[in-house]
Amino acid sequence: MNQEKSKINNENLGKYTQSEIFEIPQCLKRVLQQKDLISKVAIEIIKRKTHHIYLIGAGSSYHAGYAMSYMFNRLTKIPTFTEFSMEFLYLIKPILKREDCVIAISQSGATKDTINSIQISKKNGCLTIGITNNLHSDLAKLCDFNLGLKCKEEQSVLATKTYVASLAILAMLSLEIAIENKTIINEEYNEIWVELVRIPDRIYSILPLLHDKIKSYSIYFKKINYCFILGSGPEYATAMEAALKLKEGARIFGQAYSTAEFPHGPITLADSNTGILAIIPYENDQRKQNLLNLLKRLKERQAFILGIYEFIDNENTPEPISYGIEVPNTVSDLQPILMILAIQLLTLEISRVYGINCDTPKFLSKVMGI
Repeated sequence: MNQEKSKINNENLGKYTQSEIFEIPQCLKRVLQQKDLISKVAIEIIKRKTHHIYLIGAGSSYHAGYAMSYMFNRLTKIPTFTEFSMEFLYLIKPILKREDCVIAISQSGATKDTINSIQISKKNGCLTIGITNNLHSDLAKLCDFNLGLKCKEEQSVLATKTYVASLAILAMLSLEIAIENKTIINEEYNEIWVELVRIPDRIYSILPLLHDKIKSYSIYFKKINYCFILGSGPEYATAMEAALKLKEGARIFGQAYSTAEFPHGPITLADSNTGILAIIPYENDQRKQNLLNLLKRLKERQAFILGIYEFIDNENTPEPISYGIEVPNTVSDLQPILMILAIQLLTLEISRVYGINCDTPKFLSKVMGI
């Protein structure tokens, strides 16, 4: 009886986080309705002959920018860089030109360093774009253009639906800039756009099953002292977001590493008390092989390995991992949108195992924006 009561109580923990993860499909559908506005912004970026694009933010907003900077560079051919808002003054201001575009990402629109960075950018004559969940915020009032996250209120301190919405808006913007800049052909544009439109319904259909599977894996994190999250390319940004989520939501020390960087020192800490969260790319290229080889070494050290990978019919679970979480397959540019869902749900369920309310993490508060 007491065990059943405890289970019920734990399921009440993180209720806002869970609800907001399950709201992601509807948020994405609202984001997709901004296509005409985003196209207008893209036209202005090309019209101004933009030399560089800077994506700035803090915490999850920075991670969203970093993840999508790969898509910007691959598709638009405009050099795109991501920087922490608090470092913008020192790193970017000295080289800022009026031909540059600064895109500020802030869920609340009230992040002080992000606002200061936009003020600096405007003084330098740059085109400024805000991506925020609060279109009445100070950030929105400052920027030349504003793109809404369309997530309504996010009550949990953990950024879940606003993070995914940020990824989607940036993906749409890079796609529209690329077609306007004639750096991709219509066939590729249409392929990516069709995939983007499909994603909300695909997320809606897989969330319940994904959640149930992750519940069965969360208990294993009770046995580990710390967790390393491994990823490469855009998924290195997903790894950084995962590390942040595990720290703030589940109070587990998580540290992100690029797959190629991990063997240069940190691997010495891997043993039977270590958790490894591996974000495995679908493309069967050298970076995937490097990760699988690394995981074999970690398995020999008896580390607990949980892999997140795209599910393809008739494919087996990658051999070195202990357990696997499957997400739907999509084009590589959009992969971070699906991969992060597993991590958000995993954080929620690990926090419940520990009896932690991830809606209101210890010592943290949320700057609200609606």
